[in-house]
Amino acid sequence: MKRDGTIYRRLAVAVTGLVLLVSAAFAPAPEEAGTIVVDGRTFSANQNCKGDTWKYVADEHTLYLDGFEGMYIDLSTQEEAVIEVTGSNKVTSNLNCPAIMVTGNLQIRGEGTLDVEVTACHSAIYALGGDLLIDHCQLTVKGHGIAEEAAYLLMADDNLTMSGSRISVIDEIDGEGGVAGSLGGDILVGDGTTLMVFSRSKGLASLEGAVRFEGEDTSAEILATESAVYAKSEIAISGTKNVRAESSKPESTAVYCPEGNITISDTLVDICSEGAAMAGKKIEIIGGYIADPFDGEVKEISGMDTVILENTMVKEVHILTGAKPTPTPTPTPSPTPTPTPTPTPQPEVDEGFSVTPRMIVGGVLVIVALCAVAVIVVGKIRGRDE
Repeated sequence: MKRDGTIYRRLAVAVTGLVLLVSAAFAPAPEEAGTIVVDGRTFSANQNCKGDTWKYVADEHTLYLDGFEGMYIDLSTQEEAVIEVTGSNKVTSNLNCPAIMVTGNLQIRGEGTLDVEVTACHSAIYALGGDLLIDHCQLTVKGHGIAEEAAYLLMADDNLTMSGSRISVIDEIDGEGGVAGSLGGDILVGDGTTLMVFSRSKGLASLEGAVRFEGEDTSAEILATESAVYAKSEIAISGTKNVRAESSKPESTAVYCPEGNITISDTLVDICSEGAAMAGKKIEIIGGYIADPFDGEVKEISGMDTVILENTMVKEVHILTGAKPTPTPTPTPSPTPTPTPTPTPQPEVDEGFSVTPRMIVGGVLVIVALCAVAVIVVGKIRGRDE
């Protein structure tokens, strides 16, 4: 019996250990600040590691991608994380999580290209609690499917900066959010960046800060269903090549700054909306003018500046650089003189020979003169005979 009790105790210990092992295997792994995830596999963030098309240098906090094609990347908690791309690279996430994520600041740079695609999350690249910098690289982001949580394909809790890059973003996700969002900082598009955006929801949105476009070679085309450009405190477009913002949702405002100013200086700007073209606490156009509608002007309506034409909010605004030309007055046409009709020539009528009074008087005088001459002649003849 004693031997049987020992066996039972050993068996119980073994079963308990097995249960603990199974429970541990299926329990979620605790998030560790010292790990990174590349292509769905976990590695130490404190040691160099690599795969066929990637390598991670721990001292540099840098992940190098060269021809990489794989699943999501999580660089975990780092103060300054960098992803440097060479060649063509693609990162895909079919889960409810971003394709690329870091807790802290993230910089994406390099001479290569990076394609990012998500199908179940409205965030493709997310700097949680930090800044996101896209620096002199070529980035393409696509999102489609259904997302339950509101987010942005390019998202940062603090500042979101696009510098000297070629960026194309297509947002076809059914859900709240948009293309690029800063939750607590500013959005800057500058240094010659070319930005092409299509969104079924919002375009660029700074929920607490500003959106700024800068740099003479910078251009942006933002086509969105809701607001193309939204910022709480300021929207500034300064000295760029051109900016186009379009919103297709009825009653939406394409460029909207509810608590701050909209400033457009020395830039070609086209704005189109099914609602109002733009609205802000104050709208100022410097070094340019509203070319279409030519008679459109900035006026305050219900505490907000907007562009109106004949007391109606304008849906399309086209702004050119330079001074507004003085309209040339339309000349009043001179009345065409009525031509004088040419008189119709009357045919000559042959009236034959007719005797006028003057002719009668002349004839009488001639007769009288002849008679006088005859009397004189007769008198002379008689004088000779006598």
